[in-house]
Amino acid sequence: MTIFYIVIAVLVLLFGILSYLNFQTWHIVTVLATFAAFFAAFAFMVLSALVLKTQAAWRADYQNKTEMHARLEAEVKALEVGVAINELTGQIVSRNDPYSSILSANAELKRVLHNRGRVWRGCQVGALAQNSIELVMPPRQADPTNPQAPAPSQDRSLAVDTVVYAFREQPQQNGVVLPGVYLGEFIVTMTNFPNITLEPALPMSPQQAQLINSGGNWTIYDQMPTDNREIYADLEPAEIGRIISSTFTWGGGDPAIAAALQQQFVRSGKAANPNDPPATVWKRVTFLKDHSVDVDSDSDVSGPRENFESATGLAVAPELKQGAATEFKQGDATILDASTAADLSADGTVKIEEDVYLRPLHDFSSEFRFAFSMLNSVNDQIKSYQTEINLTDAQITRTQEVTKRRDDLGMSLDNDLNNVTKELEQISAFNDKMDAHLKAVLAEVSRTYRSVQTLREALVETQEKQKADIDKRLTVDQQQTTL
Repeated sequence: MTIFYIVIAVLVLLFGILSYLNFQTWHIVTVLATFAAFFAAFAFMVLSALVLKTQAAWRADYQNKTEMHARLEAEVKALEVGVAINELTGQIVSRNDPYSSILSANAELKRVLHNRGRVWRGCQVGALAQNSIELVMPPRQADPTNPQAPAPSQDRSLAVDTVVYAFREQPQQNGVVLPGVYLGEFIVTMTNFPNITLEPALPMSPQQAQLINSGGNWTIYDQMPTDNREIYADLEPAEIGRIISSTFTWGGGDPAIAAALQQQFVRSGKAANPNDPPATVWKRVTFLKDHSVDVDSDSDVSGPRENFESATGLAVAPELKQGAATEFKQGDATILDASTAADLSADGTVKIEEDVYLRPLHDFSSEFRFAFSMLNSVNDQIKSYQTEINLTDAQITRTQEVTKRRDDLGMSLDNDLNNVTKELEQISAFNDKMDAHLKAVLAEVSRTYRSVQTLREALVETQEKQKADIDKRLTVDQQQTTL
């Protein structure tokens, strides 16, 4: 800057010297015009320098603002869709956080709302009477930001025959009221908003009736809340243990099952063990090249859903559809099921890094129904066993009665046996006596027989003699007659 001032000073001196030398021959008007032109040129040069400086400053500011606009526009685009290209630099701007873009956050919100279903909180409950219960839904409040808006309708999107799942609300330590106790599955039988009437979808147990009659507000869902590994991923093992322990303590569950369940939650996402069930062993992989996966189904569904999605794993519900294939870039890492990881590893798309244990997810609705079915089966078996026990007790009673009668009969038979024994002894003695008498009679008969035989022989001999004597006499008579 000093040199610039020196140059100006030198020019002014040269102009003054030249003007003085030419003053003798120039007209006064020429001299004045020359001085005016010199100083005007000098002023023009100064003003031109100032303009150039201002223009350079504005150009730099314009360039900075243009670059900032391109950068902010790329960031806004990245916030909207997750990735964008800076039009000035050509660099790719992306958001590493999966929920940092509006598109991904909106998709996650839709997924959460889809999995959660519709929910109605703060329902006041009446007493259980004649297998039905009446709820009073809280009124809808007007929009505080729009006082001119009409009063909101008190109708709810609940139709008769809708299946809902009820939870009793419990205040937390931080003052937030959340669903705390599962009460059961119910069917909407009547709607007269804000009042609705529910009936149990399954026969109620005494414990359920006791919980319902204990009062408290309800939260009802049109589908059973789904299990989600991400909910517990950031919790400490001590907090997971506290939740599971308190739940099993309240429900009177087996501590051994609680400990095994806690291990599932704590180990989820960590290295797998050789003894883990195959269904719980996943693969952590790194992509060796770009890869895309179709995640949307060609079919659509609407209305209530009973299960998560189709068996293909593709998104069927409109609110879950992504609208484009999921892209994986070279170097990306993720966790895949064993079958998919093996297929992609075979064609060189991914490299399998390690086996990862992921706890099995629970379909609570099906499991509660299965538990109810098992409970009914156990109750039926208990009734059957009780019936068999009653029959066995009756048989035992009859057997005891028969045994007693037989014991009494046995005692009578013993008495009879003693009497018969005595009679047999008497009969035996009488028989001996009769045998002796018989022997005597037989001896007498034998003697009599021998006597009769002797008499017979004597009689025969006498007869023979008499016959001979008669024959002799007859012969003598015949002879005399003949003579």
